[in-house]
Amino acid sequence: MTLDRRLNAIRDDLADIGLAGKVRAPRYAEARLARVVAGLAPVFHDPRPGSGLDTFYHYGEAVRVFDEAGGYAWCQSRRDSYVGYVEASALQFGDAKPPTHYVATLGDYRYAEADLRSPIIDFLPRHSPVAAQRGFICRGTSYVGLDSGGFLPEACLSEEPPRSADLAAAAALYLGCPYLWAGRSFMGFDCSGLVQEAFRDLGLLVPRDTDMQQEAIGESVAVAAHGDLRRNDLIFIPGHVMISAGKGAVIHAYGGDMRVRQDRLAELMTVNGWSFADFRVRRP
Repeated sequence: MTLDRRLNAIRDDLADIGLAGKVRAPRYAEARLARVVAGLAPVFHDPRPGSGLDTFYHYGEAVRVFDEAGGYAWCQSRRDSYVGYVEASALQFGDAKPPTHYVATLGDYRYAEADLRSPIIDFLPRHSPVAAQRGFICRGTSYVGLDSGGFLPEACLSEEPPRSADLAAAAALYLGCPYLWAGRSFMGFDCSGLVQEAFRDLGLLVPRDTDMQQEAIGESVAVAAHGDLRRNDLIFIPGHVMISAGKGAVIHAYGGDMRVRQDRLAELMTVNGWSFADFRVRRP
């Protein structure tokens, strides 16, 4: 059996010690625990400038680090198991403090000071877990300091992870956001990133990429007409996934005009020459 290198820490020269006996490697590494302390940490295919971008880790995401070299860390998310290289400066080693709050808006900026006019450090996406420290008030706005540095407006936080009524409602929060290959935040989504983050609003973890999602989510259903689709069904075609919003509409991150949008499925089928035979539908 060949293990998927997107989800298993395997290189030609090194592998996760937990895979010893499953894969052969010249050497094995014990993982070091760390967390992401940048708002959005690009995950690259290789440890070099210009390498392909595979996904993003988000602020507070726990990772397992197997190797560090040349300013990059080779690691694996402890959330969705995705493996890749991030800039080592985006990580902080050791156990994180338990979160006190979560970013409950679509995301917010982290400031250098408790003041919206101070320099912006970065952007923390929805669901980011934070350990808030002391509170501050500046010009009538409340801020909290973070254990990793910087300040967030208190109004963007909740004590529980944010939730939506259903999958389509969660996806609709991001209508108009830009399309970004490998993206999964308000700053940009690809199609499977939108699905993954929409499920997060339901408190559910699903895989990162479309092929993984098609295998793992819900049950396969046969669809031969528009009336067979239900709200929240996932509609897969090769390399793309859409969320049924009900009444013939779909929500998806669309590379055609580079945004998250809602479309009439019938019109998309006509424009793209799709038929129901092209679809693989999964019902969560």
